[in-house]
Amino acid sequence: MKLAALADIHGNGEALRAALADLDERGGADQILVLGDVVLLGPDPGGVVELLMERDAIGIYGNTDCFLLATDWSRFDPQNEEEQAEQALCLWALERLSEQAEAWLRDLPFQEELEVGGQRLLMVHGSPRSVVESIEADTSDDEVWEMIADVQADLILFGHTHETLDRIVQGRRLINPGAVGYPIGELGTACYALLTWDGDWRVEFRLVHYDVEKTISRLLAAQRPYRLWIAETLRRASRVPQDTLE
Repeated sequence: MKLAALADIHGNGEALRAALADLDERGGADQILVLGDVVLLGPDPGGVVELLMERDAIGIYGNTDCFLLATDWSRFDPQNEEEQAEQALCLWALERLSEQAEAWLRDLPFQEELEVGGQRLLMVHGSPRSVVESIEADTSDDEVWEMIADVQADLILFGHTHETLDRIVQGRRLINPGAVGYPIGELGTACYALLTWDGDWRVEFRLVHYDVEKTISRLLAAQRPYRLWIAETLRRASRVPQDTLE
């Protein structure tokens, strides 16, 4: 059994296509798992969902998906410049989703459970408790255990931090495949993970290069809020202060 785990695509169609092409070159996967933050920020929200629908991907929502869909942005009354920018960004993204794509996105659950070879897998975005909680390399075992103690799963797949991680806490294995759309690390790469079950889980983190300038060009041409911040994030492949609303 082979699974492909993808997280934090963030509307970056170029990166997703590169990751899927790399997956196909390796014989594909029995199932593609999407760990949230699917469309918001990047220039190709509709294209990303269409690709995932074509592949019959199983997904859950992340914090930005929740942010996009929890508010009726057409009736939202912004009170400041930041809220105006958020409204414009979300309306721009929603306008680029087909009716079917938006329905697919709205149907995503908070978490999803799977069983493979007698192993119980749990898909979440941040943690089993919240889409905004982070599990990082330096998060203490005690803190992680507080987040996962009530979970009956052998393997927890999650995203949110945009960084790869593979660790075990009190017998529970936790894997973050990194970010497809906005990885923290090497410039112009899309990260995902291949998980193979053969009596034990073997994990291969894939780092795929793609033409990041294509994504940046589409962002800048879109004339929508946050384009400069997102472009700079892509150019640095690192966290950038969110101090521009252009």
